[in-house]
Amino acid sequence: MRIDIVGLPASGKSTLAANISEKLSIPHIHLDRFWFENGGRQGKHDTPNIDEVKAKVKERAIEATKEESWVSDGVYMNVQEEIAPLADVIVFLDIPLSVRLLNHMHRAFFQSKRHAELGLWEEITFFREIVRRERKNKPKLLKFVEKHKNKVVILRSRREVQEYLEQLT
Repeated sequence: MRIDIVGLPASGKSTLAANISEKLSIPHIHLDRFWFENGGRQGKHDTPNIDEVKAKVKERAIEATKEESWVSDGVYMNVQEEIAPLADVIVFLDIPLSVRLLNHMHRAFFQSKRHAELGLWEEITFFREIVRRERKNKPKLLKFVEKHKNKVVILRSRREVQEYLEQLT
């Protein structure tokens, strides 16, 4: 099975992908990990060699998706255009902004480091980025979902995410 998980920041993409990876014993393609490992920083505006980093993330994602089964998470639209056609299903986590802000608060202040490259200040400033991406990226994400609607599953709550995970075999 090949599953592509998309959604806005703090929607639970990585958590769901890790759970699916464990449940189905398939590789987890964590695009944010590729980003940081190739020199990416908090945001594209903070990354001086942005084109080089994007190219490396795309290259690594394309290589990883050659496997028979996988679950990917992350929203890098230039990479998603490569991954989506290969996926059997695209899971869109359409979680409300208020819930995503609470999710980020929890992970920033109460969980162990999600990215070793980020300090507390970067996590705090990411709240603004979450709101900014709601306005800027959600329309692009909705177009992406519409383009691939024949294989999209939309989940809008933790309950729906849990039910989806439970039904996977």
